[in-house]
Amino acid sequence: MIHILLSRPDFDQPWAQEYLGSILHKDMHVLIIPLTRDEGWAMDGESFEHHYRKGSRAYEAFVRPFRCYGITDNQVHWFNPFQDDRAVLKNQLKENDVVFFTGSDPDHMMECIEDHGMTQDLRNYAGIFMGDANGSKILMDEFDSNQEWKEDGGHGLGLLQGFTLETGYVEDAMHLQRIIRSIEEKGRPVFGCPGNAGVLIQNGHYDLMGDAFSCSEEDLDNIYRAYEDAKSRLDYYGDNGNWS
Repeated sequence: MIHILLSRPDFDQPWAQEYLGSILHKDMHVLIIPLTRDEGWAMDGESFEHHYRKGSRAYEAFVRPFRCYGITDNQVHWFNPFQDDRAVLKNQLKENDVVFFTGSDPDHMMECIEDHGMTQDLRNYAGIFMGDANGSKILMDEFDSNQEWKEDGGHGLGLLQGFTLETGYVEDAMHLQRIIRSIEEKGRPVFGCPGNAGVLIQNGHYDLMGDAFSCSEEDLDNIYRAYEDAKSRLDYYGDNGNWS
C-alpha cells in the first residue's frame, strides 16, 4: 500500500517530485473526492459543480500537480457527494489508480463517508491514497479534531496507525501542545507537515518529503522549550504564538 500525506496539493514541486516521480505516471487515472458539509459554497450539487468546474481555482489547484507526472485532465475524475452514491463510488474505485481526499473538516468528511455507507469500500481499496491537510488526516485511525468540544479527537478510516499526523504545521502553541500530548499521553510519535512538506508511506517504510519532520519522546525537551517560547509570543502578541 502507498499513502501520500500532504498539507497542500503542491506535489508538483521539486521536494515532492524527487519521491513521487517513480510512483505517479502517465498511465494512471485519479479519483478526487471532495468531502464537505460547509454551509457556504458547497451546499448542493449545483454549487459543488460550479466550484470544481474546469478552469476554476479549485479545479486547477488539484488537477495541476498531476499534469507534472503526465496525468492529463481527462484522466482525473471526481466524486460529487451531493449527487453520487455508493454504487457510483464502487465503480470509480475499480477504474482509478489513485484516490485523493480533500475537505474542509475531517470530522465532517468522516460523517459524509459514513452517511454514504462508503467506509468499508474505501478501506478495501488497494490503490494509492493521497490527501491534503484534512484529507490526509482521515486516513489515520485517529486525528485531532478541529471542533474544540471534541477533546478526544476524531476517528478516521484507520488505514494508518501508531503515529499522529500534524498537517498544516506552524510552530505555534496549539500545534506544539498537540505534539506534546500525543507523545506524553498517547505514546505516539508525530509526523509534522508544514506547507512544503509531505510523508510518503510505502509498505510500512516512511520517507519525509520537503520540510516534513518526525519527533518522539527523545525530542520532548526541545519541544517544551519551543512551546514555552510560543506561549510567550502568544501572551505578548496574541497571535497563538506564531511569528508569521
